[in-house]
Amino acid sequence: MRWSDTMRRQVHLNTQAVPSSEALHALVAQQCRAFRDSLIESGEAPERFRIVVDRQADLAEEQVRLDGGHVLYVFSGLAEAVVWCLGALRDRSPARSGNFRNSWFMMVDGRIWTGTPQEIPPGSEVWIANTAPYARKIEVGGQRTGRAPRIVESVRVAAHRRFRTVRAERDFKALWQGRDARGGPVPYILRGAGIASGLSWSRKGGWSRTHAAYVSRRADRQAGSQVLYPTLVLTEKV
Repeated sequence: MRWSDTMRRQVHLNTQAVPSSEALHALVAQQCRAFRDSLIESGEAPERFRIVVDRQADLAEEQVRLDGGHVLYVFSGLAEAVVWCLGALRDRSPARSGNFRNSWFMMVDGRIWTGTPQEIPPGSEVWIANTAPYARKIEVGGQRTGRAPRIVESVRVAAHRRFRTVRAERDFKALWQGRDARGGPVPYILRGAGIASGLSWSRKGGWSRTHAAYVSRRADRQAGSQVLYPTLVLTEKV
């Protein structure tokens, strides 16, 4: 069972021996936590979660209404999505030298993440970006490789279908720290104007050229401009 799957359980209690409303609330809370902990201990749910009580976030279980109230544990699906997406991005990467494949890295809420995916706090925004200076060219199909372009976009589409509680988007981000797999600085600054290659790729026809290569006039492709890096952005659906 995936962490993103919804599990429901209605709590039935013998209330005859409960002396007060306060004790009944405590008993309901105890049962809810016991069910939650059993899921975590069995590996059916991750250790990180958010609590929503009667549609209000971060209330204690004891505050649930006893007549038709709901305690909802929102288990983070980010960790599972991050692990899968990282693997998919690397699997679809060209691997001639290994530099591109090894340049995928992760940021959480704007900071380079050195922990495990399972430690990502619920509600975070996760970026998975490639720091190779030619990553944008490969993503948009401006550089011929042995693999299909639009790697981030293809993983975004697959992740959207696979993880129902996680939102996946593609963007081209400005990065401001780190090194690529070859040890080069991030961000990479263009030394000359970018080239519009005219290359095109399709599943049926493979690579072709739609026009002769020419020097780009786009303002963001001129010498001195910072390269924008293809990035998969993952967030939890609210």
